[in-house]
Amino acid sequence: MPRSTSLTTSILNNRALRFVDCIKIELAGGTLLYTNYESDLQLTSIDGSTLDTYKTGQGYLGHSAITTTSQAQPEKVDITFDSSQLDSTANLIGPAFANGDTTGAPVTISKVFVTSAGTVDFNYIAFKGIVDNFSLKATDTTSQLTVFCGGQLANFDKTSLYGFTSTVSQSKVFPLDTGFEFSANNASNIRWEE
Repeated sequence: MPRSTSLTTSILNNRALRFVDCIKIELAGGTLLYTNYESDLQLTSIDGSTLDTYKTGQGYLGHSAITTTSQAQPEKVDITFDSSQLDSTANLIGPAFANGDTTGAPVTISKVFVTSAGTVDFNYIAFKGIVDNFSLKATDTTSQLTVFCGGQLANFDKTSLYGFTSTVSQSKVFPLDTGFEFSANNASNIRWEE
């Protein structure tokens, strides 16, 4: 049976194509789950083991552009929260960042397709990385938090506690990997001979 490729105005009018964001930040003190949808969203984890509830009204505004390239370039994404967008049930994200060790915390940004009926059709991971740093700006009436995230290459050239440049830091994310065992050795003038 041939597939029909004709789209009518009535078919198009009855469809709503909408992608929303789901942000997962795994801090030592607990996992933060946020969405920019009008209501809370429940998503099954990628491995299918848990059902996570992403909260709305938590101040999440959006993220910077997520780019992909064939070049070995560090990925960087900024996630922005604003206290003026909080509802009365919100858990404050600012204190979670200001009072805890957030450096190196895993971050996942998923894009979720929500149907016109408000149900989740499918989702995919758009970005997976770690927290690099954050900026918290407060005034008398509002505060804004920007979380700076990077992929595995984002902090390669930095000296940091969680980066991917030593065996200790690499093992925090990949416990069995010993690929950076000799990265601390400073070698120069290496001659390659037969």
